[in-house]
Amino acid sequence: MKYYIIFLLSISLTSCSKFLELKPDQNMEIPSTLADCELLLNDFTAMNTSFAVMSIVMGEEFYIHTEDWQTIVDMDERMGYIWTDEPVTGSRNWQGPYKTIYVSNQILAIYDKLSEQDKSSEQGKQILGNAHFFRAFAYQQLLELYTLPYDPVTASNELGLPLKLTPDVVPAQGRASLAATYDHVVQDYKQAISLLEPTSIAKSRPTKGAAQAGLSRLYLDMRDYENAYLYADSAWNMQPTLIDYNILDPYDEMAIPKNNQEIYFTALTGNSGSIGPFYNRINPDLIDLYEPNDLRMSIYFQYNYFDPGTYGYKTNYDQSYIGTFIGLTTSEMLLIRSEAAARIGKSAIALAGINLLRKHRFAPEDYQEVNWGNDILLEEILKERRKELVFRGRRWADIKRLNQDVATQHTLTRGVDEQTYQLVPGSLKFAALIPQLVIQLNPTIAQNKR
Repeated sequence: MKYYIIFLLSISLTSCSKFLELKPDQNMEIPSTLADCELLLNDFTAMNTSFAVMSIVMGEEFYIHTEDWQTIVDMDERMGYIWTDEPVTGSRNWQGPYKTIYVSNQILAIYDKLSEQDKSSEQGKQILGNAHFFRAFAYQQLLELYTLPYDPVTASNELGLPLKLTPDVVPAQGRASLAATYDHVVQDYKQAISLLEPTSIAKSRPTKGAAQAGLSRLYLDMRDYENAYLYADSAWNMQPTLIDYNILDPYDEMAIPKNNQEIYFTALTGNSGSIGPFYNRINPDLIDLYEPNDLRMSIYFQYNYFDPGTYGYKTNYDQSYIGTFIGLTTSEMLLIRSEAAARIGKSAIALAGINLLRKHRFAPEDYQEVNWGNDILLEEILKERRKELVFRGRRWADIKRLNQDVATQHTLTRGVDEQTYQLVPGSLKFAALIPQLVIQLNPTIAQNKR
């Protein structure tokens, strides 16, 4: 029996194609045309809904009671919630984005073999732009979870990601440096920007504005505030619109419309056993940031009558109960533009962006324009960022970035079963452990240090 199990396991490991080269459909004929590329891009599950949820689980926006924590079936998620050093046995947080990367590489390989007429066609250009965007976005999600915070001084010596740029079954050798990985994502986004149109056939497909937004988010994580401002401003000007929360129904569990006017690009995480509205509890210090008449309180949260004094998160930008929305929106771009503007001496622009956002988040009779001085401007903008982007997959990346500056450092704390766990600034745990199976299948990939 023992050898039979080992035999089955060996077959299973072989069939997964080393996690970096998963084919979307083993029965598919070899794709070779623009139409085949379109079909690959239309695989919503592979391209839009398989991104890592662990960044949200490990973030500080919510907590769960011990009895709920003990019911989490996924042990990686349970241990990740308290930032332990237990080996990661599951692979979905790693495998999902690499599946997107594989499909993107497959499309790029098909494109290279097309006729010059097909390559230069408008459809060909849009397919090429899509492939570069999806690959960039997927690598960006992996960077946020599996690498340490970006520091331009040390990035050339820090571990980045295995860079897989072809769709063959040859595994990537080792990990590129953090600097090289970020450079690769920057170039993919810039290529996408040069090719994509201002509009697309669906929110699941990127636009020029989406690529600008993705690059702005990346530069923010790199603390390159000049470029973060530049690309956030460009993205906002491509799609200068916000939802007026006054028209939303606060009693609706999914009040924010699907495919709404703020979305550049839709992306979702996989499901989670810890962040559902019936058992997560929003951290009180986050709730305390909202002003009494802030419409986001009733749109984002529901009061928990079974646990008085607590709130649960109830909605997202895709009206999904399965995954969490981590896509790109205009409201995020306003916040990046405002933060970056405050950091590079453009205070008037920073305030204008925040006031525009707040005007759409309060009733007219409750809205008051803010005029923060430079001494508190950045601090208040960061508070607005927390309030607006709750459960949008940004807090984990923000903590990593802000912990690089003594003035904004923050220790995460959680309690489970009468024990307190902390994640302090500078901890190596800000780079999550790579799944053990990935390391076993490809020993050239170095595990993150502890």
